[in-house]
Amino acid sequence: MTSTSYFGVDPGNFSIHWPGEAQFGPGCVDSLAQWASAWNVRKPILISDQGIIDSGLLAPVLELLRASGAEPVIYGGVEANPTISNVVLAKAVWHSQDCDGLIAFGGGSVIDVSKILLAHLCSDAPIVDVLKDGDALLVRPLPPFAAVPTTAGTGSESTTAALIKDEFGRKHVMRSRRCRPQWIALDPRLTLSVPRSVSACTGFDVVMHALGAATNRASNPLGEILAIDALSRSLRALPTVLNDLKNLDARTELMLASYLAGVAMSLRGVDGIHGLCTPLESVVEAPHAHVLAVVCEPLMRFNLETMAPCYARLAVSCGIVSGETSIRDQAHSLIEAICNLRELACLPRSLDDIGANLEAMPSVYEAARTNASLRLNGRQLSQDDIVTVYAAMRGANHKENS
Repeated sequence: MTSTSYFGVDPGNFSIHWPGEAQFGPGCVDSLAQWASAWNVRKPILISDQGIIDSGLLAPVLELLRASGAEPVIYGGVEANPTISNVVLAKAVWHSQDCDGLIAFGGGSVIDVSKILLAHLCSDAPIVDVLKDGDALLVRPLPPFAAVPTTAGTGSESTTAALIKDEFGRKHVMRSRRCRPQWIALDPRLTLSVPRSVSACTGFDVVMHALGAATNRASNPLGEILAIDALSRSLRALPTVLNDLKNLDARTELMLASYLAGVAMSLRGVDGIHGLCTPLESVVEAPHAHVLAVVCEPLMRFNLETMAPCYARLAVSCGIVSGETSIRDQAHSLIEAICNLRELACLPRSLDDIGANLEAMPSVYEAARTNASLRLNGRQLSQDDIVTVYAAMRGANHKENS
């Protein structure tokens, strides 16, 4: 397999592209109105979803925006697994209401739709081409764009990626450095009302994003440092959040971990866990974290043959185990810690658990073969390896690769 071109794998050669300005801490969302005034945004389209609108989280934000003289226009039609039609409808609202700025207020799906909308507004190409080529097709200046994440999980506010499904259910990943938000409010208070099941999913996303960025073959050392820090924070904070949903300190740690993992992914990409997850998501209707939870253990055990030292270093760095045991035992301790976290989060373990149709798997194998994230995996997979690892996801008990 050839290496991906988006994230370099040549030692000593890498690039650094930072996301936009970020305000962090309880209450920082109150600065959103100041951002709108500073950027002369008078009629922003505010992208969200019905759940956020019904929760009441938006009400004080709308009040502050209106008090500052802005007239926000709400588009609340983003779905949990967003589709291109969500972008098309939001674009129609933008034009019909003559909007001049964009605010994403919600979870990863909301922010992903907003990033793709921004690219669609600034390009004359069909949206399917924009999804494929990203920044290369942007021909107009970007309007002001702010994001307020209400979950600690995807890190979409700081990543270069945005995921969306087409009308056939196929998942597309747009990569764009330019379409990241120019201003971000990371207010952990907004996550206190997130229910346990959603907190479990988004928190497990953080762990998987950080793990992927920390262990792949990309050559960006700064991204690796951020990923390890994010992994350590998320492994500590998520169990506390799941046992005490109102723990603001743990929610704060998890939100910071989510943001840092997003930056790390933008610098280094992820690994084969996502490389096998994305093709599978085209044939199942399940949350992203559920698919990651099914994929992670078999792929990590496959990786042990060549990546035990890498996993061992992470286990020690994250405080899971001391450096006094063998490399192999240290590596296993990382896998077991993640499996235990999966159990605490009540996430699925097998393809059966997520309703995968085994007859659709040949198309999944083919999509995985050319997946860019899979090419970044620390241990390379042949086509036979891909089939074998997917097969290991069928049962609840996976054999270790020794």
